[in-house]
Amino acid sequence: MDATTCVRAVIIDLDGTLMDTAGEIVEAMDRTLDELHLARVPSGEIRAMIGRGVRKLVERVMERLGAAGADIDAAVLRFEAHYAQTVGTRAALYDGAMEGLVRLAQGGVKLGVVTNKPRFFTGQLLERAGVDRFFAAVVAGDDGHRRKPEGDMLLAACRALGTAPAETLMLGDSDNDVLAARAAGCPVWCVPYGYNEGRAPETLACDRIVATLDEAARVLRAAV
Repeated sequence: MDATTCVRAVIIDLDGTLMDTAGEIVEAMDRTLDELHLARVPSGEIRAMIGRGVRKLVERVMERLGAAGADIDAAVLRFEAHYAQTVGTRAALYDGAMEGLVRLAQGGVKLGVVTNKPRFFTGQLLERAGVDRFFAAVVAGDDGHRRKPEGDMLLAACRALGTAPAETLMLGDSDNDVLAARAAGCPVWCVPYGYNEGRAPETLACDRIVATLDEAARVLRAAV
């Protein structure tokens, strides 16, 4: 039996899969570095550092600048303060995202979001994009679970959705998502347009590459 016929829920990654958030993350980081009197990092490099949460992003930027003596805790607080001002101001849903959400919801597929981003920023993004109503489960990076690439956050989402991992599809854009899905026992598809920490999408060891969220929805609906 095709595994797509067993899917009852879809968990979607936020940054790089559902929404393009890189621009406002870069803006917040630029402001942070300016305050710290450090050189700015090219936006393309910051984009490649996105995916493992705020603290990891700040650590990577400081390492890139050779700022070994930087107070990471203080830098994280500065970044979060600036990001609170930029979050949801420039981010946009990817092409096909809204259509895919509607199609899945109409088909009775349960939807969740799992992201390493803190809950405050996650809520702001989903609400401002007008898609928060679609999600029965949202698991964020500061909810107390081990973060992706561990499988704990996906398992928490499955419990909230009331579905088994084997019938819960993870849709992501990075190796981080693939590893988390494998650890949780979820099938995993990926989109080719996300961040993936600067690596090519064809390197992803996922079950399928889909061009958009809407394509994923069409495939799932056709299999029912």
